[in-house]
Amino acid sequence: MALAKRLFLGFSLTEQQCLAMRGLQQDLKQSSNSLNCDAVDCEAVSSGGLDVTLGNLHLTLAFLGQTDAATEARLCDEITHMPKPRFHQTLDSFVHWPGAGVVCLWGKAEDSALIEMFKASQAIAAKLGLHQSEHTFNPHITLKRKAKVFEMPEWTPAPLTLTPDALHLYHSQSTAFGVQYQILQSWPLGD
Repeated sequence: MALAKRLFLGFSLTEQQCLAMRGLQQDLKQSSNSLNCDAVDCEAVSSGGLDVTLGNLHLTLAFLGQTDAATEARLCDEITHMPKPRFHQTLDSFVHWPGAGVVCLWGKAEDSALIEMFKASQAIAAKLGLHQSEHTFNPHITLKRKAKVFEMPEWTPAPLTLTPDALHLYHSQSTAFGVQYQILQSWPLGD
């Protein structure tokens, strides 16, 4: 019997955007102050978290959770028939979610095409008994993880506008080298 996969839908970044995110991670590291820590993972706390690897940088549309092979096949069929319009999303501020322990580049969801795609993905998740978001859609790219403590910088990032051309189904896979996100299937975005 095949094991369930931890799946999510999202959009990849271009190589240039990944390099810009790496620059932001370095700038955040330089601007963070050293903190006293008695925590188990002192390195993560004192540095304001651990950088997300370049290969894992993405914009999440919907986290779907543990999915068996039969449900994954149904999911792919549903996504194939779901409207997937092109959109523009600007990310222009930092947000720290201490509960999740992440620092993100964030932007307000304003493009109706992206918002409708989020709603459609949530409807598919409900239909298939998969995880549904308990929050409103918050477009973001996670830059740092294990950031329970983080001092927000006094500067603001340069805006980043994403205009992806494909939606991807990702597998979040635990490996000896940490979590890695593998694209399982892709669908082009239409006009």
